[in-house]
Amino acid sequence: MPDAGKIPSSPDLAREMGGFIGRYTEKSFDWDAFPGSRGFPDLTRAQLRYVGAGGSPKSDDPSTLKAEHFTFSLVNQPVGKFAASHSHEIVEHFMILQGVLTVGWVWGDEVIEARLGPKDLVLNSLGRPHGFRNDGIEPVLMQITVGSGKPLAPVYVCHPKSKDLELSRRFGAPGPDKIHAFRPESDDFRHKEMASHVVRYRDRTPVWNDAGFAVMNYVGGAGAPPQHYRMDLIYLPRGKAIAPYVRDVEDVYFVIEGAITVGWEEGGKIVEKRLGTRDLIFNPAGRPHYFRNDGATDAEFTMVVGTPQAETVTFRAA
Repeated sequence: MPDAGKIPSSPDLAREMGGFIGRYTEKSFDWDAFPGSRGFPDLTRAQLRYVGAGGSPKSDDPSTLKAEHFTFSLVNQPVGKFAASHSHEIVEHFMILQGVLTVGWVWGDEVIEARLGPKDLVLNSLGRPHGFRNDGIEPVLMQITVGSGKPLAPVYVCHPKSKDLELSRRFGAPGPDKIHAFRPESDDFRHKEMASHVVRYRDRTPVWNDAGFAVMNYVGGAGAPPQHYRMDLIYLPRGKAIAPYVRDVEDVYFVIEGAITVGWEEGGKIVEKRLGTRDLIFNPAGRPHYFRNDGATDAEFTMVVGTPQAETVTFRAA
């Protein structure tokens, strides 16, 4: 890794890099992000957009980075609220940052429900109707990534605009006997399908590399099956630094815990920025970039890469 104190910086590169960073404290949650929820208080939720518009049609948000292979946003769902069951033409994932989320996958009039806690993830497969609900005691905050820069509008399966409110809250199940708790060990094909798409933080096995940090697969590898992108959770111990690398697609860092320093290179010059918890940087394809942890504690961040293909980068310690 270059020494930022010895290699000259570039004001132009610094401005460019600043334009690819989303600061959590400089953004606002949009409580009117989803037109399908208007007029239905039980569907209340808010979105904070980092990359693209995700499931919202507000692609003209000037504070949002332009999406390429995926979008990236946060959604806050208050206690007792739900999202009506719907399907997408592409995959999307929910990664829980706070609270406990109930996710329901729908087969006709039967629903399988899984409860997800912090750092758990579900990858909703394309075409599979699903909904989510906050049955907990605190708001749910989750990271949502959609596998397209400009996804189509969702197709609703059971929405209170045309169905009974309580039926919609159950994602279309006519009664409790049609709702099944998720059992990953079940031989039922529905549970097996869902099991391959639910990732529990407690079950992740960190894989340590020679560069000195650990990788936990969430989408791709030992995680859920990738289709349009992949995502890993990176555990970066205090004091570890990674040498510059280049990809032919974009990657995104989103800090979950701690703080990291990220750097860009161009023409023998470098710039560096610090990211705190819930800050994000979008690293464009072809840009030499790197990261290190010179903070006071270990750090964790998600790394989303704009391809479903296996990792091709060989990370090196700086």
